[in-house]
Amino acid sequence: MGIRPAYLVVQPQIPAFATPAPAWKVFIALGFLAPASASIGAVVRSTRAGIVSTFDVVANIPWFVLIGLLLVEAWRGYGVQLHPYGIRQRWALGSLAVPWEALPAAQIPSGVDRPSRLRMAIAEPQLVRRRGIPWSRKALRTDNIDAGFLAAAIRHYVCHPEHRVAIGSQAEYQRLLAELPDRDGWKDAGDDS
Repeated sequence: MGIRPAYLVVQPQIPAFATPAPAWKVFIALGFLAPASASIGAVVRSTRAGIVSTFDVVANIPWFVLIGLLLVEAWRGYGVQLHPYGIRQRWALGSLAVPWEALPAAQIPSGVDRPSRLRMAIAEPQLVRRRGIPWSRKALRTDNIDAGFLAAAIRHYVCHPEHRVAIGSQAEYQRLLAELPDRDGWKDAGDDS
């Protein structure tokens, strides 16, 4: 769970390259399923017996909402996606879409060995689309991918717009991996943790 891999998942049906699904989201959702089903069962049994109180229902609503959000996060799986039109990050309560034209660079905060977010310097903020409650307005979550690898991939597509149209194909992903500098260093760094 602590390893941050230096690879992207090819999604030709979308088309996109996406960060891998983090195991911790699935484990947390599965861990909460048993207590949630017990709570739902207790409320249903109380309702059938006619002894349910308003307090029982109101006290369980936040619990049910939390479980719903965890299941949505686990089901969706992917956080950051690189599309031909730009970058998109989704989570249960919102999304952030940044077109390539709005993004001159993605930067790793200095002095951070394994950052959990990748800051983006946005040149055209009016092009950025936010829906719901985005996780961050100018940063991408990197708790499930090597931040240096993601920054290099974003930098590559910012500097080479002619390759963006092929994002989502296996051939483009192989070409991207061949062009990224120090790719083996990222893989070694990700495997040691």
